[in-house]
Amino acid sequence: MDGPTHADETDETDVTGETRGTDGTGGALQVTLDLWYPDCWEIETTERLDVGLLGYGIYTTGEWVTTLFTAYADDRAAIDETIETIAGFAQVHAVSEVDSTYRYATVPTPGNAMRDLLVDHDGRMQISGALMSRGFVPAEPIDIRAGREHWTLVTSHDRETVRAKLETVGTEWDAEIRVRGITCSNWQTTASGLPTDRLTKRQLEVFRLARERGYYEWPKETSAGDLAAEIGISTSTLHEHLHKAEAVLLGRDGTR
Repeated sequence: MDGPTHADETDETDVTGETRGTDGTGGALQVTLDLWYPDCWEIETTERLDVGLLGYGIYTTGEWVTTLFTAYADDRAAIDETIETIAGFAQVHAVSEVDSTYRYATVPTPGNAMRDLLVDHDGRMQISGALMSRGFVPAEPIDIRAGREHWTLVTSHDRETVRAKLETVGTEWDAEIRVRGITCSNWQTTASGLPTDRLTKRQLEVFRLARERGYYEWPKETSAGDLAAEIGISTSTLHEHLHKAEAVLLGRDGTR
C-alpha cells in the first residue's frame, strides 16, 4: 500500500456527481470516504475472503470494544468461513452470532447470505476513535469490502478543517484515505430532481459508481462485471441493485 494520501478531487460534488457551489455556510457537512490502514482485522478479512462487513453502532476508545457487524456474501459457506477467520485474529476476543431476523425486514443488506455478529475486539487497533475524537460522527453503517472501509460521516467542521484533520489521521495511522465527497448533509437530490434520497444506501452506492465509471455512457466505458468486482459483489447482485435504483429514479416502482 502507498503511504498516507488525501485525495479531495471530488469534494465539490454531490452524491450523484452534480457540481455544487462552495460558498455555503452553516449546517453540517457530510463526508464520504474510503480508507485502508494496517493491522485492521476487518480490512484483512475482506482482503482474504469474498465477503463484506457492515459495522454498526457508536465506537468507543479503550482496550475492549463490542461492535455489531453484519457479514454478507454470496452463500452461507462464505459466511461460516468469515466467522472462523474473524475469530482467529489476535485482536478479536470473542465472536457471537445474533438473531437478526428482526432487522432484515426493514434494513436493506447486500449479498445473498448474511449473518449478524457481535464482536469483542481491541479498540486500540481501530481508526474509528481517531475520527470521532476529531469531530466526525458516522451517519451510516461502515461498509468494509474488498480490503477498504467505506465511511459516511457528518461534522460541523468547515471543508478546510475536514481536510486538515483527515490528513492528520492519515499520517498518525499510516492510513490511505480517499475522500469521495464533501457536501451539505441535506443535499440529497441532483439538480435535475432525481429522488436519490429514496434509494437505499447500497442502491445509491452502486448507482453512483456506475455513473462515475461510465456504465451509462454509449458505448459503455465499463462492464457490469468490472463494477461488481470493484464493489465486491456478484454480477447478478449488482444488476439487481441497479435495476431497483433505476426503477425508483424513473418512477417505475409504483410510488410516484
